[in-house]
Amino acid sequence: MKNKALFKELILISIGQIEKFSNVVSEKDWRWLYYEAKKQAIVGVLFSGINRLPLEQWPPKRLLIEWFGTTELIEKINRLQIDKIKEITSAFEYGGFRTCLLKGQSVAKLYPFPLRRQCGDIDLWIDGKRDDIIRFCRESWDIDHVDVKNLVINSIPNVHLEVHFIPSWFYNPFTDRKFKRWYSKQWNRQFTNKKENDFCSPTIGFNLVYCLVHIYKHLFDEGIGLRQMMDYYYILLESSEEDRREAFAVIQNLGMSKFAGASMFVMTELFALNPRYTLCVSDSRLGYKLLESILIGGNFGQYDSRNAHGKENRLTHGIRNIRHNLVLFHDYPSEVIWSPLWKCWHWCWRKYKGFL
Repeated sequence: MKNKALFKELILISIGQIEKFSNVVSEKDWRWLYYEAKKQAIVGVLFSGINRLPLEQWPPKRLLIEWFGTTELIEKINRLQIDKIKEITSAFEYGGFRTCLLKGQSVAKLYPFPLRRQCGDIDLWIDGKRDDIIRFCRESWDIDHVDVKNLVINSIPNVHLEVHFIPSWFYNPFTDRKFKRWYSKQWNRQFTNKKENDFCSPTIGFNLVYCLVHIYKHLFDEGIGLRQMMDYYYILLESSEEDRREAFAVIQNLGMSKFAGASMFVMTELFALNPRYTLCVSDSRLGYKLLESILIGGNFGQYDSRNAHGKENRLTHGIRNIRHNLVLFHDYPSEVIWSPLWKCWHWCWRKYKGFL
């Protein structure tokens, strides 16, 4: 319990909510905190918290140097990836396609120290017809995977690129139709939301819905990490009351009210978010469940033995995923029921299109 309390305090220190630890932190405690920071992919963000501490509460010198070195590496990788993003978006623009960067560095801009947010894949949403985008990508790079929502490119050195035809989707076809109607109305604005010498990023209003949908989708597959929730914390801080009111109306229409309530519990419980910035009233019952799964599972649920997903074939992946989703059935039945049906349809669609 002490370690969890210290971890929460370090998060609050790092985001500027409190100034220092309330208790003495031992060397063993610091080692555990560093392990948890790596587990949740927030090492760089929490290093900012160390910088804010009084000197007498700093970690041991050897660990401090290691933590600093990891943070420097995260910043270096971010700089390289930003250069790659600009290079890739320029290639698409030369080919006649508008682009919008989803998540990643577009959300990192909201952080006090953007380069310290640990980056992952590059998710690039392209404005164009699916077949035209696939054709252009095949002419430019080697494609590893194509499905209904995106294609994957791993042939660019040091980059895992996901090229999105659509921002996201739902297993439930009726919900998916509502979601498509919503983002179709928002479409043009996302591809024009660009500052000079920068890449296009989604608007705050768009991210309030899209990023929560993205987190929700991960609930039914790999798992949710603290980095994703921290992204949403900074999106909420940047939003206006009107943004939040409009976003929650969309979220209600998509049947995600319960998940929004659970997420707002995490925002207030772990990040001490002022309730005036929340989308809705928090749900402590579902929120405790969600927070527990985040803290146990780590980044994308990689550390959760209940949902282990290392190397596996399609059959074992499917069985594991169904077993995992059955646990969620009581709280989020719609996506759980439609998931196997959607996946069967999707496999047939990919087979028909020649993408398998």
